[in-house]
Amino acid sequence: MLRLLLTLVLLAGVLPSAGAQELTPDIPVLESHRLSFDELVGRTFLYNISFLWFDHLAKGRFTLQPGDQPGTYRATLEARTLGLAAWLTQGRVQGYESLMERGADGSLHSLRYESRIMRRHDDKMIDRTKRFTFDYARHEVHVEKLADGKPVWEEVLPMTGDKPPNDILTSYFNFRDGFFGPLEPGRHYVVPTFNRQGAGNIEIDLLTKAERQGLDFFPAGGLVARVKVDPEIFDSKDGGIYVWLDPQLLPARGIIQNVIGLGDVRGTLRK
Repeated sequence: MLRLLLTLVLLAGVLPSAGAQELTPDIPVLESHRLSFDELVGRTFLYNISFLWFDHLAKGRFTLQPGDQPGTYRATLEARTLGLAAWLTQGRVQGYESLMERGADGSLHSLRYESRIMRRHDDKMIDRTKRFTFDYARHEVHVEKLADGKPVWEEVLPMTGDKPPNDILTSYFNFRDGFFGPLEPGRHYVVPTFNRQGAGNIEIDLLTKAERQGLDFFPAGGLVARVKVDPEIFDSKDGGIYVWLDPQLLPARGIIQNVIGLGDVRGTLRK
């Protein structure tokens, strides 16, 4: 099964940092080149996606747009297979969408998060969607599964914890803007999130120079994050991901490890 997306996940609750001598190669570059959130609004980023022995078997698209209401934003991440891969996967399209709201402290809160799979069956496109709607007033999360836009099942789960849960898209923007502490190699982050079973965590480690040795897929500079997510998100065996944030803090390269049936899936930002 294909869950191909360059990923972007990073966020909340930080632990102690590494020594300053290991930060100097990265931090000055990031401070001088990073794009602000406002500079990302309205932009679209395209990715080439490869797996097994083949290059460019799928393409990815990452966008950030203003929402319908003031102070809201809509982020989308989508991948679709190409050529032979499209034929083998029945024209599969994998998508994620987050409707976000700017909070009083400037951070983004997820209002609604959807993951969607579309594929062709008997000359008809089948749409399967899982939706999480966050009700902060009632401290509840409304979870729905839909088939071709019609509800299949739904349930309401309690929203626990002191911090709002972050979906994979909201988490990226909050992390890059420093709402969970400085971006320093050697730090460990535990990010509150939400999945089908209820409250959970995303774990992130920003790698030091020594820890980056052997990861030749990623260029020098920027930051490399080792991320652990719910394996169900990308249909992987263990939820392991590596993401390279370039000097503008864009998710420019990524590896989703051990995708079932595909091995490691790699994504590269197109120039």
